[in-house]
Amino acid sequence: MENYNNTKWTKWENRNKIEGIKYPGIYSIAVSIENIEGLEFEMIEDIEYIGMTNSNGGLKSRMSQFDSTIKRIRLHHGGAHRFIGKYWNYEDVKDRLYVSVCSFECGNNKSNIEDLIAMGEVAKAEYIFWVDYLKKHGRYPIFNDKKISPKPEFIVW
Repeated sequence: MENYNNTKWTKWENRNKIEGIKYPGIYSIAVSIENIEGLEFEMIEDIEYIGMTNSNGGLKSRMSQFDSTIKRIRLHHGGAHRFIGKYWNYEDVKDRLYVSVCSFECGNNKSNIEDLIAMGEVAKAEYIFWVDYLKKHGRYPIFNDKKISPKPEFIVW
């Protein structure tokens, strides 16, 4: 894996305290029965989704969309929509959810060449993360694989 600077694993409920989440980047979500909070990031099998964002709201906004979808508040996030197909009850899974992020400091200004280059690096990094997961585990993270984890056809609120 290229030398990306991931944060240590953080409990999902503490994600807004992660440094750098105002920037674009990659986020890896794990569901683990073991407490991995504070451990160095590794491409562990418990990773169930790898996502990216180049949005103005950065990682914080994108993870908020994931969160509102898995809590069934709003369906803003496709990967999270697939996630609730397996983990319907947020209360049952919330204590096993962890996240690690790799942020790319930039202003997200599409008129600024340096920002455009950084946003391109974010998109490239997502593919590299997927490749590294594939090499290590022989498959995509479950909710990145749309064939084996389709979105539920309907959601009962």
